[in-house]
Amino acid sequence: MASSILFSGNAFSLADGKGRFVIPLDMRKQVKLGSDNENRLVTSFHGKHPCATGFGTIFRQQQEDAITARAVAAMNRGEDYDEDGEREKLFPLMDEVNFDDGGRFFLPDDLKEVSGITSAIFFVGVSRYIQMWDPASYEASPSGHELLKAKCRRFLAEREASAK
Repeated sequence: MASSILFSGNAFSLADGKGRFVIPLDMRKQVKLGSDNENRLVTSFHGKHPCATGFGTIFRQQQEDAITARAVAAMNRGEDYDEDGEREKLFPLMDEVNFDDGGRFFLPDDLKEVSGITSAIFFVGVSRYIQMWDPASYEASPSGHELLKAKCRRFLAEREASAK
């Protein structure tokens, strides 16, 4: 079942009056599937991009399994591998948050701060997890896809126009 949990697509969410964001429906279904059918989202910070990440609870075990497999492979090659160091890079950054049946959740404040997210999130499904970007940060990112950058530009322009 775990191999069928794949995230794709993209969507925007504006913070509501309480500061909650909404996980897009298709992504929410995958998160719930990857969390033993519970409304649990694991959040973290991306290691290479200035964005938050989200996934189901099962992904943590997959990360542990991958670290163990790399350790065994390194041992078989006669190489050194710092399993604990790899764990220390990943697991302390992961927080579980609840979301309601409508997909509303609070992104942890420290994660919002380091990812630059304030009043809007641009969700990007990237296979095993979701990236959660500040739309302006995604639009300015050198690694972003041009089609999605254009979508962010349009979103930001529409928000600016409606604020006037």
